[in-house]
Amino acid sequence: MFQSNNFLIILISPSAGGKSVIAKQVLKKCENIEYSISITTRKPRGNEINGKAYFFVSEEEFQKRISDGDFLEYALVHGKLYGTSKSFIEKILSSQKHAILDIDVQGVKQIIASGVDAITIFILPPSAAILKERLLKRGTDSKEKIEERLQDGIKEIDEVNNFDYLVINDDLNDAVDEVINIIKIEEKRICRYKNIKQTFYGGELVK
Repeated sequence: MFQSNNFLIILISPSAGGKSVIAKQVLKKCENIEYSISITTRKPRGNEINGKAYFFVSEEEFQKRISDGDFLEYALVHGKLYGTSKSFIEKILSSQKHAILDIDVQGVKQIIASGVDAITIFILPPSAAILKERLLKRGTDSKEKIEERLQDGIKEIDEVNNFDYLVINDDLNDAVDEVINIIKIEEKRICRYKNIKQTFYGGELVK
C-alpha cells in the first residue's frame, strides 16, 4: 500500500574483498533487486554473453554515450572503457526494483557526485592477512600483482569513512544477511515513501 522509492545499492571493496560474490548471493535471495550490468568496449571472453556479464559496445558508441551524458561513472582500465549507464539504472528503478552494482572506490565517487539516490556499503575482510590469503587462493595473479592489489586495497580502506555502511566479510552467509538487512532498513526510511498521508486516508487529505 505505502509504495516507496527504489534506490541504487553500491557494494565497494578491495580486490578479493568479496563484493561480487555477495552481490550474486543477494540477487538470489531478493526478487526486488536487479543487477546493474556495466558497459564496456572490451571484447567478450570465453562464453560471456552480451547483456549478461556486460553490454559490449564499440568505442564509438561508448564515446557517444559519454557525449549524451548517459554514464553515472566511467573509467579507462587496461586500455578499455567501462561505465555504469544512467538510463539502465533508471529503467531498473522505474520497474519497482532496486539496482545493485559492485564497483571500485573511484567509480563510486563519481556516482555519489551525480546525486543519484544510492546507499554505499563497504565490504571488508577481517584483516590484511586474510585479504592477502584470498588473493593468493584465487591463483590468477603474480606475487608482484598481489602486492600491488594489496597496496591499492590500503588506499581504498583509507576512503571507508566516505561511505554509509561497513560489513565485515568474515563469514560469507553472515555478510550476505547483513547486506540484506541494511537494504531492508533503508527501505523503511521516511524519505523514501511516497504520499504517506494521502495513502493512509484512502487517497484524500484530511480537511
